[in-house]
Amino acid sequence: MRVAVVGAGIGGLVSAIQLAHAGHTVDVFEQGPRVGGKCNVSEFDGCSFETGPTLLTMPFVLDDVFRRVGRRREDYIKLHRVNPACQYRWSDGSRLDMPFELEDVISAIEGFAPGAGVNARAYLEHAREVYEMTKDVFIFSPFDGFMEFLKPRNLGMLPRLHRLRFASTLHRHNASYFTDKRLLQLFDRFATYNGSNPFKAPATLMVIPWVEIGFGAWYPEGGMYSIVRGLEKLAIECGVNISTECRVRSIEHAGKRATGILLDNDTRVACDHVVSNADVYVTQKHLLGLPVREPRDLSCSGVVIQASVDVQSFGLAHHNIFFADDYEREFRVLENGRHHDSKATMYVSRSCAADGSLAAEGRENWFILMNAPPNGVSAHLDGSAGSHWNGHDEHIVASAVQRLHDFGISPSIREYRIRTPDTMATQWSSFRGALYGASSNSPLSAFLRPRQKSLDLENLWYVGGSAHPGGGIPLVATSGMISADLIIESSSL
Repeated sequence: MRVAVVGAGIGGLVSAIQLAHAGHTVDVFEQGPRVGGKCNVSEFDGCSFETGPTLLTMPFVLDDVFRRVGRRREDYIKLHRVNPACQYRWSDGSRLDMPFELEDVISAIEGFAPGAGVNARAYLEHAREVYEMTKDVFIFSPFDGFMEFLKPRNLGMLPRLHRLRFASTLHRHNASYFTDKRLLQLFDRFATYNGSNPFKAPATLMVIPWVEIGFGAWYPEGGMYSIVRGLEKLAIECGVNISTECRVRSIEHAGKRATGILLDNDTRVACDHVVSNADVYVTQKHLLGLPVREPRDLSCSGVVIQASVDVQSFGLAHHNIFFADDYEREFRVLENGRHHDSKATMYVSRSCAADGSLAAEGRENWFILMNAPPNGVSAHLDGSAGSHWNGHDEHIVASAVQRLHDFGISPSIREYRIRTPDTMATQWSSFRGALYGASSNSPLSAFLRPRQKSLDLENLWYVGGSAHPGGGIPLVATSGMISADLIIESSSL
């Protein structure tokens, strides 16, 4: 068969690798100058900066990508533990360095808030149980919505469904374990890993802190883009044809089947299957031309400042969180505001702490992230509503610097670049710049997330953060493996 892959994000690359290894002809078309999608890199002032993911969890998923094609991940991508996994700070001066090892995490929490260690252990054990119960249904297999619970293989889950806490929000669930408001805020924050609101998202998202704490935080030698380079090398070895700066204008179809793709240069490419690594809504609306409704309750977007900073001693780790004093306000602004909250929680990554080659001597590479409303103007829209972000660069940087001053940190910024929801909508074909498609702010969210197999065309498949099983490197890689398995299975029928 011939398969066309729209977009060379990690999900698209993984799908292409598996399909090419199975003997099919695979062509990948990427609109940007490099493969990788959200997991990309930019360079200036002697520093290298991430554009998207800054941390890897569940490294065994990447191991599986390589194992399935007879390779070893460590021959392509070298991973190292991040310890501490993250440093958390509050405006009252308190600080918690979260270790890599689980037992050390319990001890650190007990030392930070005496008496909380026992509850932290119970919380993480509950989260581990939910992960083990749900991983083969909600993550590592094709998903069939509510019908999953009627399948014989999943009937054993029914007596324990109450343990998933579907009816509770993550915040309420966390509050049943933690009385210290700082720890409550720390565990609430994990909802933002898929762009959701802990005051609305179901408690089932407790699996996210388990995944990071239970499996550890990892960082690749050479930076996050080393993951993409390793996958690109593997793809080429497997015979995948990759074209960059090659934008797909539309997916052509007749009846219920895709017949090929049309490129911006008017070239038509016929194929037997299409894998879309673009946002599902963008694919349906703009590549297929279907009359679909705009998605509701999008995941959050973000404002990123990439800054080269003079070396100074602030006692920071690789990954750092500076918490807002009013966490609920932060999520109200995300729902109702036009801009990010200047008093919001701030994340700062200094990957030079893990790999000194990522910043020139005498400077550091800071990746500063604040959650932002999903209101980017994409290249697919007419822009009549106007951008909320143009012309605000200086204000964004000034408010970020002031926020850091509140924590006693005064960086000397040499040079910077700004990325806004507009950037993310345009460069990544993410609707309104939402980082993960729809949010997980409802107990039904997992059941409503688009599956790998399109409901519109029988030979169109979705991969990436807006499709099952969700966002983040392990999950989008999993989406790529699932889609490839389904295509191979369909070709043998």
